[in-house]
Amino acid sequence: MSVRQTIKRHYKIISLLRLRPMTYEEVQDMMADDPDAVEEDLFSSQRTFQRDIKDIETIHKIEIKCNRSTKKYAIIEDVEETHTQRLRENFDLLNAIRLSKSFGNQLIFEERKPLGTQHLAGLLHASQNYLAVEFEYYKFWDTSVSKRKVKPIALKEAQNRWYLIAEDTKDGIIKNFSLDRIMELEITKDRFAPIEYEAYEEFKDCFGIINGTDEEAVEVVLSFTPREGRYVESLPLHHSQELILKNKNEIQFKYFIRPTYDFKMEILSYGDQVKVIEPKSLRTQIKEELERSLANYN
Repeated sequence: MSVRQTIKRHYKIISLLRLRPMTYEEVQDMMADDPDAVEEDLFSSQRTFQRDIKDIETIHKIEIKCNRSTKKYAIIEDVEETHTQRLRENFDLLNAIRLSKSFGNQLIFEERKPLGTQHLAGLLHASQNYLAVEFEYYKFWDTSVSKRKVKPIALKEAQNRWYLIAEDTKDGIIKNFSLDRIMELEITKDRFAPIEYEAYEEFKDCFGIINGTDEEAVEVVLSFTPREGRYVESLPLHHSQELILKNKNEIQFKYFIRPTYDFKMEILSYGDQVKVIEPKSLRTQIKEELERSLANYN
């Protein structure tokens, strides 16, 4: 069996056991109903299945144990790292795309511009090897084009876009550049000294890509309607999200976050399904923004 098949089998086992505990036979039966698993012949003997369980813990950091009384396997500890999870999700998506070509138009994508992900590998290489890059940058607000030379530091994903965090050689200021607006990328041979900038620390209390502003991180409490709150509970707005209240009338979450422009826009996007409880300053700002929005209809 190929390495690719082994990886796919691991991913299938993880996905199935995340649904519910299953016996070895139930896992095989579920795979029998999966066209991709059938086509790739991902079935295994019980001995191979046992080896897969051990390999999954070693490779993916997901511990799976068997309940001897029920003979069902269950995920006990799941500490899969973000990048590993994303790789697995992309692997699943690629398989779905491949299958959709055979099964019609059941897979429907949103129409959007390319994300500029073709630049990821080159920019990652440049940042790891301290090589300056040059490119043409297209601005959204005035459709102008500027020639940039920057020292790449890191790459960050925010709200379905990828951004380059880099020091602009023109003014020495660290800026964010959306990859989908970068054209004619060139990796130069000009080396630069490592830049003292901890990208994760700079953005950990931020929502989206805006940072470097005057806002300090504060404790924010948001109250959602039960319907919207269940959605936010399953897909947190920020890694600091903490559930503090849940009843039939509302669901409240607490955050430690900088109330930057993009976070305020995210709150406003929920309309009447959310209410700011704390801090009062943010509550006032959101209220004023809603009043200005209503004034547009007078």
